[in-house]
Amino acid sequence: ALLPALLLAAVLPAAAQQTITLEEAVARALQANPGLRATLNEVEVADWEIRSARGSLTLPNLGISSGVSWQGAGVERIGGLTAGELGVGRQTDFLFSNYSLGMTYGVSGQSLRAPALARASRDAAEARGMQARSDLILRVTQAWLDLGRQREALVLAERQLERARANERLAQAQVAVGMATPLDARQAALQVGRATLAMDDARVGIRTARLTFLQLLGESADREIVPETSFALTPLVLDEPALVAQALESAPRLRTVRAGLGVADRRIDSARAAYLPSLQISAGWSGFTRQARDDGFILGQLETQAEAQTAQCQFQNELFGRLANPLPLQDCGRFALTPEMMDRALAGNRQFPFDFTRQPPQASVSLSLPVFQGVERRRQVEVARLEVDNARLRLEEAEGAVRAELATLVAAVRSAEALAGLESENREVAEALLRQARDRYEEGQGTFLQVVEAEAVAAQADRDHLEALFRFQDAVARLEALTGLTQRS
Repeated sequence: ALLPALLLAAVLPAAAQQTITLEEAVARALQANPGLRATLNEVEVADWEIRSARGSLTLPNLGISSGVSWQGAGVERIGGLTAGELGVGRQTDFLFSNYSLGMTYGVSGQSLRAPALARASRDAAEARGMQARSDLILRVTQAWLDLGRQREALVLAERQLERARANERLAQAQVAVGMATPLDARQAALQVGRATLAMDDARVGIRTARLTFLQLLGESADREIVPETSFALTPLVLDEPALVAQALESAPRLRTVRAGLGVADRRIDSARAAYLPSLQISAGWSGFTRQARDDGFILGQLETQAEAQTAQCQFQNELFGRLANPLPLQDCGRFALTPEMMDRALAGNRQFPFDFTRQPPQASVSLSLPVFQGVERRRQVEVARLEVDNARLRLEEAEGAVRAELATLVAAVRSAEALAGLESENREVAEALLRQARDRYEEGQGTFLQVVEAEAVAAQADRDHLEALFRFQDAVARLEALTGLTQRS
């Protein structure tokens, strides 16, 4: 067990109660508490940051894009002229498709430092999670103890009510035999009323403590739950120098501050890396299709081309024939349009959407060295350096606070332990005085006021003893949370 607990009497029937040990309560809270789960999720986010930093450093970026488009029929505008003014007839509508595949890889000084910074951030997230876990354990322990204290307070209230009723019966009996005045009976009835109200207040305290405890466990239903307890006040052996050494090494709050210092160290490395050159490598592949939707447009272009080639051939033959030494004439019939040529032209037009024409591949390598960027890089380095200095100062301050708090808690544990022993003896004396006052009153040698006063002293002694025991428990719990050690089993 992290802590011993008080031996509490049952208040409700056993069948209506569910007992729970401190270990079970802590285990439930660590598994289901929403606040802790949210904090621990930061560690998973940090893990992905590490993977991302490593991936950016070792893997290139790949991108694939593709698209289709349509262009309607009409007269195109080319620069300041229309297609008709340039001798190009009316265009038909076209279908287009394209693809491109690109790869880029870049490395810089900051990307080289990114994995180390991500790992330091992950350590910081884990330290925050450990601190949240330690804080939750302390809160659950204190809530578990408070629930036990409230239930024990109800037991004391019930005991006080039983005593008040017994005193009332005693007073009434004394009045009946003429050994007391009716005023004693009225005073006894008032004591019963006060004890009844105290018991009602104790029940309200139990319900409030129970709701707080169940909330820490991640439960919303209000159900009866009883701490399973076994307690014996035994002396503690506290080695303060050993506790100081343990706290300085393992205190969750110091781990968090040290992790913050580690992040600051990595950030200054990243800021200095801005002075290093960067390398960029890229490569790309692409292709396209272009298809006229009107076959007549393709055949018309083919006929126009054939007519132009035939006319050019005939013109050259006429020139060759007028020479002093005529050249051999060309066969202009070879430019005549044939069905095979038309079929090939139509087949070549049917490219959309996947018969791509490949573009020439491209590749590039660039190296850049930042020369001057104002004072921005210097500012980043100086800011990072100041963050490191501040983190070291925070660590120094936190260590001093831990030393001081540890000394205070050790003194509090020892004082509470001594006080609990003293209050135990005081309770025994108060019980003896109460018995003596009752006996004297029953024998007619004392007054009822003496019984009431002895009853008040006994009730206060019970409350002081209960408070001392839980004060001791709370001090031990806080000492455990600070050092990360279990002081008692």
